[in-house]
Amino acid sequence: MASHSPPLPALNVVDDERDQTAGLRILRQFAVFVGVGYLAYAVLTIPAITTSLEVMDTWWTVLALPVTFGTGIAVGLLSWKATARRIKIAAAAAVVGYLVTIGSWWFGWNGRFLDGDSMWFSLFCGLAAIAAAVAFRPAYAFSVLCIVVPATVTINHIVRAPALNGPLLPDMAWAFAFSLIYFAAAVMAMRIAAILDSTRAQAYAATAEASALHARLTERQRFAQLTHDGIMSTLLAAARQGASDQLAHQACVTLADLDNLGSATTTPTGIGVPTEEALAQIRAACTAIDPGLHIITVDTTSREGQQYPLEVVRALASAAGEAVRNSCRHAGATATTAVTVAAHPDRLGAEIVDDGVGFDPRAVPTERLGIAVSIRNPMNQFPGGSATIDSSRGNGTRVLLEWSNI
Repeated sequence: MASHSPPLPALNVVDDERDQTAGLRILRQFAVFVGVGYLAYAVLTIPAITTSLEVMDTWWTVLALPVTFGTGIAVGLLSWKATARRIKIAAAAAVVGYLVTIGSWWFGWNGRFLDGDSMWFSLFCGLAAIAAAVAFRPAYAFSVLCIVVPATVTINHIVRAPALNGPLLPDMAWAFAFSLIYFAAAVMAMRIAAILDSTRAQAYAATAEASALHARLTERQRFAQLTHDGIMSTLLAAARQGASDQLAHQACVTLADLDNLGSATTTPTGIGVPTEEALAQIRAACTAIDPGLHIITVDTTSREGQQYPLEVVRALASAAGEAVRNSCRHAGATATTAVTVAAHPDRLGAEIVDDGVGFDPRAVPTERLGIAVSIRNPMNQFPGGSATIDSSRGNGTRVLLEWSNI
């Protein structure tokens, strides 16, 4: 049966619903960096803002300051509680605010020249590019960098007195290289965070697929085990022994197991079973095969509130039932069978002993799958599980089933 994994998220997508993803954590950190940066430059550029009033109309400065700094500081304020989508929207607003400022300077310029100073908004064009890296895909963010750096350097050359300007292209290249360092760091950090999120998503998908495969294999094993333990043994008993009360009881139990298998869902994992319930399930599995079976229960050292994994209890009960069935079928007419069920802290076990004819386990033909499929496999599928079969001809048989969490 083919299995299909769920589609993986794109590498540049941040999961808004999980506050602990790498992408969202790094996004918040850069949002804080942008907000603090805008706040710091709002203070540091006060002298440059004051000087710019000589060449810019007051109305333009009054409007440009909140459009530029207000939107940038808002990014940092939203970083604490807002979702990734809102943080990105705020960062995009900061970029737009900065572009509006540099795009409207011409309307506020009064034609005068600065005496060697720079326009205040040109001092942090790289910060606007970092905000773009937070808000947009790398290609779009780089386009913003390619716009703001040449624009601010050109505006400085226009506003300053011509005699005070250096070569335009070298100034532009230096400003671009300086801004590119921080911009590249922001882009790479966001990219790495997205890759971490994608890797996590792939791990989740692989785990889910492995769990589904394990569930299917478990159901197949349960069906194979039921086929051997119930259907085949019932048919063989009917062919060899004819009608009997024991055969009728076994047939009823097998039919009930088939109904349960058809209607049951996958065995849940991680569910704990209290001690008394675990012992009751094992006893029920054994008495379902032989209602007159003598069962000794040892439960003197289990802790209060002790629980055992549900799947372990079911596997141990199934293997114990098969061991009892084999004893009833092969030990001999005069043999007696005794079952001891024991529960201890982090340990659960069952011992099935008979004084019958016994057998040589090494001489069992390979096509006889009863011991391997129905006794060993159910116990060996869990860490700490084991099935020990000790028998020899004329000395009876002892089957020890144990699970330990130590």
